[in-house]
Amino acid sequence: MDTSKKQIRIYLLFVLGICWGLGIVAFCLQGNSQNIIYQILQKGFTAFPVIAAVFTRRVTRDESEWRISFRIWKNKKLWAFCAFVPSILIVMGVALYFMLFPKQYSGVFNLGSLIGTEQVIHITDPLRFCVICVLIAAICIPIQVLELGEEIGWREYLLPKQIAVYGVRKGTLLNGLYWGIAHLPLIYFGFNYSPENAGAPWSNMLMMMLVCVMLGIICSYVMVRSNNVMYPAIIHGAVNVIGEIPVFVSVSGKNGLLGPNPTGLISMSGLILCAAIMFIKLPTVKMICRGNGGKYKWF
Repeated sequence: MDTSKKQIRIYLLFVLGICWGLGIVAFCLQGNSQNIIYQILQKGFTAFPVIAAVFTRRVTRDESEWRISFRIWKNKKLWAFCAFVPSILIVMGVALYFMLFPKQYSGVFNLGSLIGTEQVIHITDPLRFCVICVLIAAICIPIQVLELGEEIGWREYLLPKQIAVYGVRKGTLLNGLYWGIAHLPLIYFGFNYSPENAGAPWSNMLMMMLVCVMLGIICSYVMVRSNNVMYPAIIHGAVNVIGEIPVFVSVSGKNGLLGPNPTGLISMSGLILCAAIMFIKLPTVKMICRGNGGKYKWF
C-alpha cells in the first residue's frame, strides 16, 4: 500500500504539475505568447497522462503488466455498450434540453462552423439525424485513439493504485475528481464552455468537475469489469465525437451550463443516471482480487 501511495503521488504531481504549470504561465502572459502556451496545454493534454504513467513506472520500478488489449471483439456485449449506450444517452439528454428550450433548436446543422464555410444541413427528420449521429460516433471511434493516452494514465495506471489504497468507490471518485482538476486550466481559458456563461469561468470549471466525476465513474466501471483500458477509451472517444455535435444545431452556437453539449447539466442527465447505477454496481475489492476468469486480478 505504501508503494501505491507513492506511485499515486508521483503520477499526480507529474500530471497536475504540467497542466497547472502551463496554465499559470499562460495566465501570466499576454497575446500571442499566451495563446502558444495554451495550445501546448491543449494539444498535449491527452499525452501528459500516459507520459506520467511511463515516468512513474520507471521511477518506482513498477513492472506490472499494462492492462491493454486490442482484442475488444472478445466481449461483444461490453464493446456494444461502450460504443452505443453513452451516445444514445447523450442524444436523449440533448433532446430533453431542446424540449425544455425549444427556441434554442435551429433545425439546421451548421456544418460550416466545422469546415470553415457557410454550408448548413437542414434537419427534416430529427429522429433520423439522431440515429446518424450515434452511428457516426461508433464509426469514428478508431479516429479517437488519441484519447487512449488519457485513459492509459487515469484508468489503466492510476485507478488500480487508488482502489488498492482507498477502496473501490472512494478510489473511483478520487480518480474522477483529480481528472477534473487536471482539466481546470483548460476550462479557465474557455475550453468546452462559452465564456459568456453566468459566473464564468468559475461556473464552467465547477461544471467540468461534475462531468469528469460522472464520466470517470462510467469509464472506471468498465475498466474494472474488463481489465482492459480499450473499453473506457471507446467510451471516451464516443462521447467526444457526439458531444461536439449538439452546439452546431443550436441557435446561439454556444455551450452553456445546461447544454446543449453533454457537458451541460440537462444534456448529461442520462449519463448522470448511468453513472449513479454503475457506482452502486461497482465490484468490491475482494471481487477484484479474487478474479473472474482472470479478469479482475489487479493486485
